[in-house]
Amino acid sequence: MRNTGHPTSNGASTSRRYDLVKDPVFYITFAFFALLTTALPAALGQPNFLPIAQTVALTLFLAIPLRRGKTGTGIMMLSLWLSLQFMVMLVGSALLPVVFQRAIHDGFDFHRALLEWSATGSSLPGSLHENAGPRVVELFGVLLGSLVSAGLIGIWFLMRTLNQFAFAAGRLAAEGPSGLILGLMPWRIAMIAGYAGSVALLAQPLLRNTWSPFFYLARHRRLAAVSILLLAAGLVTELALPGLWRVLWAP
Repeated sequence: MRNTGHPTSNGASTSRRYDLVKDPVFYITFAFFALLTTALPAALGQPNFLPIAQTVALTLFLAIPLRRGKTGTGIMMLSLWLSLQFMVMLVGSALLPVVFQRAIHDGFDFHRALLEWSATGSSLPGSLHENAGPRVVELFGVLLGSLVSAGLIGIWFLMRTLNQFAFAAGRLAAEGPSGLILGLMPWRIAMIAGYAGSVALLAQPLLRNTWSPFFYLARHRRLAAVSILLLAAGLVTELALPGLWRVLWAP
């Protein structure tokens, strides 16, 4: 009887110790969905389905570590997802511009305005100078939206922002190496990184049902500070840097 009981006991103990977010299959599946939800809707030219599919998949995956307080794992997952999404959109926009511009709202006009900015120094499309209202909505959508929706609304804004940024980089990259550098606008990189950190932090109160700001400041003071600094740096440099950046790197 004792020999029969031991395997059962050990098996139950092993089952209790299983941690999904440490399983390599989880990350393989995660990367697969990052590629699938970006490449398929973009190739089909679906400007609404693209961010919706990305948002739903990323929110569900990200909720797993965040509701257990594994913020570092959540940041790592966000970094992996954003990197894969960026590469798919950048390469696709450079190689298949007509197809991928249909996956961006007003993609043709946005592309034309990008080329005008790079060639003549006209207003950068989508910038704070040109579209301050939508950019403020984007900022508060990420911050307040993440807080009230366990990250869902914030991720939706983040997905749209990154898709547009990667599309712009891909279209300018088609003009040559200097165009690629021009497209890697540092102010947008800073904003996207700040958005990602903010989503990872602000999604947790609802997921963990813990709303005390002191709880998160005690545990995630560095993440909060870095996210705020990145957002501030992105906003300030977007107002001051685009003209100089274009002069240095325009094809």
